[in-house]
Amino acid sequence: MTDAINDDEDFEELYGAWEPTLYAAAMADDRYFALLLGGPRWDDPYTIILTRDAKAQTFSRLDVRRELRDIRVVPRADDAGEPSYVALSLNGDIYLISPKGAEHSIIPGTQAESDDAPEILFSSILPVEDQWLVAGGKGFLKLCKAKSWQDVSPSPPTAYPYNVPDWTILGTNHSGDIFIVATQAANTRHFNLYPGHPLYRDGMSEDEEFENQKKLYAEMDRYPRLKTLSTGRPGAWKQQVLPDRIARSLPAYGYVADVESDGVEADYVIGSDGLVMKGNPNTGFADISSIADREKNFKDAVRLRNDLVLATGTELFRFDGHLAKPFVPKVKMRSAPFVLQPSAIFVQNDKLYVFDYGLRYYILDDAGWHQYDIPKDLSARPFKGGSDKGSP
Repeated sequence: MTDAINDDEDFEELYGAWEPTLYAAAMADDRYFALLLGGPRWDDPYTIILTRDAKAQTFSRLDVRRELRDIRVVPRADDAGEPSYVALSLNGDIYLISPKGAEHSIIPGTQAESDDAPEILFSSILPVEDQWLVAGGKGFLKLCKAKSWQDVSPSPPTAYPYNVPDWTILGTNHSGDIFIVATQAANTRHFNLYPGHPLYRDGMSEDEEFENQKKLYAEMDRYPRLKTLSTGRPGAWKQQVLPDRIARSLPAYGYVADVESDGVEADYVIGSDGLVMKGNPNTGFADISSIADREKNFKDAVRLRNDLVLATGTELFRFDGHLAKPFVPKVKMRSAPFVLQPSAIFVQNDKLYVFDYGLRYYILDDAGWHQYDIPKDLSARPFKGGSDKGSP
């Protein structure tokens, strides 16, 4: 499957060499997975979707003129047969990639439909039975069934001077509970100098106006960014307690990144500032991380046998229940960058899969580490291969 939409043969002449990264992945099992490759510019979004059949040693490729933000596996009946995947664009496009081909649909009222629509930046999508749960900015958390979109957000209170929340879907646990995060930042319009504002007066000099506006921005920076974790299902959410350093972070980069389920026993919620929480939606969660790990910003977690493996953007760690210890793949990098840069990690059949921003992936099994590269023709723009097939 190779579908280049509005491809530009003169890309390199216009923009220079395209250097994509492998920035997202989804795994159905140890035979099938999908990757997102891209190097999006605001004025030239472009994403390559690669789907992999490891048994047949083939890739299939779909090109879209959108910046894709998320890709997930669509559940299969009895986990049999070739899987389907669903991907979401920053602007509100939904792409369903199945063995029959690709289908494109648009969330009504978004910039995917019209440039005149309000700007909503979408973050994540999750299949929920036969529906899509989609999350994004400006309070967007909606469930779609048969082209009907229903708001299902928990609607945490929005107090002055905060914006309505931006939503992100982390994932689900073993029991099917969905984990979602709301992020609220101070609304900049409350901190602009305008006629009628107490600090504004007619006849101000440019220097006075600059100093007063600087005071307002300094005041805005004192408001923390708020994070709220909720679990459950659409229409039945329960708010969970986050550590204050995450729930009210200053500076504003604190985040909750992922959930990993340890069967029916426990769930782990991980994030920035070394966040590792253990518990379940019924009894709540406790932070079990070490103060020594506070400088680590975790972005992904998986259970590998009895270990919790954590990833930042540059390292892997084994978590012993209290402390994260470096976990280094024993491979010799065959191409630049010559350091590990994990973009996603998975476990399938007791094998650890590490996908790397540098267009490669690694597998750890009983025989040790194995490195695989994405074929260069499958990451080229425009696609110039004679077919859509390749092997690592």
